[in-house]
Amino acid sequence: MGPNSQVKGGDSLAQRNSNEDSITIYYRYFDSSRIVLPDSSLSDFTKRYPLPAHMVWLGSIGNAARSLIFAPQLSAGFDAGFHGYDVYRATVQGTRQYQTTRPYTELDYLLGPNTEQTIRVLHTQNIKPLWNATFDYRLINMPGYLKNSNAAHSNIKLYTTFSTKNRRYSGMALYLFNRNRSSENGGILNDTFLTSRNAAYRDERFNIPTTLGGDGNFTQSPFNNNYGTATDYRQRMFFVRHQYDLGQRDSIFDADSNLVKLFFPRLRLQHTFSYSTSSYAFSDALTSDAAYADVYRKRYGWVPVSQPLQLQDTWQDVTNEAALILFPQKTNQDQFLKLGAGLQLLRGRFGAAGENFSNTYLLGEYRNRTKNQKWDINANGRLYLAGFNGGDYQAAISMLTNLGSKLGTLRVGFQNVNRSPSFVFDTRSSFLVQGNNNFKKENWTILNAELFVNRLGLRLHGRYFLVSNYTYWSNFYEATQQATLQNVLQVGAEKVFNLSAKWHWNTEVVLQQATGTDINLPFLYTRNRLAYEGRFYKNLNLSTGLEVRYYSAHQADEWSPFNGQWVVQNRERIANRPEAAAFLHFRIRGLRLYIRAENLNTLSFNNGVGFTANNLSAPLFPTQGFVLRFGFHWTFVN
Repeated sequence: MGPNSQVKGGDSLAQRNSNEDSITIYYRYFDSSRIVLPDSSLSDFTKRYPLPAHMVWLGSIGNAARSLIFAPQLSAGFDAGFHGYDVYRATVQGTRQYQTTRPYTELDYLLGPNTEQTIRVLHTQNIKPLWNATFDYRLINMPGYLKNSNAAHSNIKLYTTFSTKNRRYSGMALYLFNRNRSSENGGILNDTFLTSRNAAYRDERFNIPTTLGGDGNFTQSPFNNNYGTATDYRQRMFFVRHQYDLGQRDSIFDADSNLVKLFFPRLRLQHTFSYSTSSYAFSDALTSDAAYADVYRKRYGWVPVSQPLQLQDTWQDVTNEAALILFPQKTNQDQFLKLGAGLQLLRGRFGAAGENFSNTYLLGEYRNRTKNQKWDINANGRLYLAGFNGGDYQAAISMLTNLGSKLGTLRVGFQNVNRSPSFVFDTRSSFLVQGNNNFKKENWTILNAELFVNRLGLRLHGRYFLVSNYTYWSNFYEATQQATLQNVLQVGAEKVFNLSAKWHWNTEVVLQQATGTDINLPFLYTRNRLAYEGRFYKNLNLSTGLEVRYYSAHQADEWSPFNGQWVVQNRERIANRPEAAAFLHFRIRGLRLYIRAENLNTLSFNNGVGFTANNLSAPLFPTQGFVLRFGFHWTFVN
């Protein structure tokens, strides 16, 4: 954060804040000092869409999703191990700490087929100049493209940031709630249903029988609350970070000869407290029927031992962390050294059993963004001294430098993580895990580099992963650890081609290659947008064109519905058509409107004309056919 200041003087004009006469809105992400302005871009729909462009999901939005670009779990310390629905969750790290001179509101609404809806409301305002309060809510409701695939996700964030008038004491308090609920159908019974001449399956994919969930009275109504075979994840968190600064006072006269009093922090005492409860559950109420329970044996090679089937892990996490932050240069608050320690208390319950765990850790961080903007250095580390994850650690360093207007900026980084496998691999979990589970710690080494050439609209990037003791699911309920070294090389480029004054081509290409058969990835991922863009009339901004996404054939991971895990498979190679969408986006002042015709690639002339050439996101999991979506993003200042 920049130097703290307070304006005082004999003239009443010296009491005024220059922002009071204008609309000033900006935010910082949690634990960052960089100021970010609200995004006003129009062409990239995925900035407002629930899922990033590089994700694929199981049939319908709201179902389990994974990244096509290799992005493993790389945090040391405790991890419950359920990440199939992470993309739908709100996090502390993604919190925007706003500063605004006027009440500011964002409204998002997206309507898709079968009354698929996404709603988001954000409201923030400064109650006092140094006290902000923010409300952030999102709902994703999906009736389901296939049978037993309905989903509903909700997130709530209530948080406040504050500072005393002398800027010595400040902090943030946050309440967070996540609920992720999705039916699990296990995929369709056979992919021959996708090419069937039977009009019942050709014209209405919802009639195709699925592995799980039965054939009850399911509907595509937005009020469908039938979650008989479903995943249900819940999380509540209360988070507080507050700090007290010790430093020195100073004063200067501004251009109008007003006395400006300054305060420069030199030592910060910081305390962080968090309390969270989380629950990860899978249930299937239909397994009390013996014939239905046999479906698990035929599809997954396992018979449910409890009827009805209920698998659940719950966790309670209380963490206290204290840190000292030193500012070597009083006029550069972007340079500091942070040293701290923390105590984590965990209480787990796995079915009828329960157990207590604890962790103690040390942490350190050094940041330095030089005042001439030539260098930006960030080095941080965390070491778990004792407890359940004793011996875990993570260390990272990144450096960014300005190479000049012609070459742009270069960022290089190194990261090493030694981590315990997630708890879901532990036999104490109520979820299913078999095999030799005396797993060693994973060790990851990551090298990365990025080059930004702004004058060319070009970004080049590369990452190299090296891992020992890679732990993964080799089938629906068996975990395996690969002792030999595995590596993944990933290189990519992003470029904007200005074909004319109003025609622009945005392209992104990623190439990635892994050794062995334990990590399956598409070798090529590319996304392209060809758009006609410009400002028409006084307040109309327009972006319209065609968007295409393609990823090469690969052995896509399967989904284990009862364990909530992605499973490596080497039997079936999935080759999809490029995905195509036509779009019309426009902005009128603070209102952005989206009209999109998606999955044009599914057009087929077999068995008549229709959008029936479905792609597959995983074996036996077809994606949607033609989709028409309408939405808006509206920002306004009161």
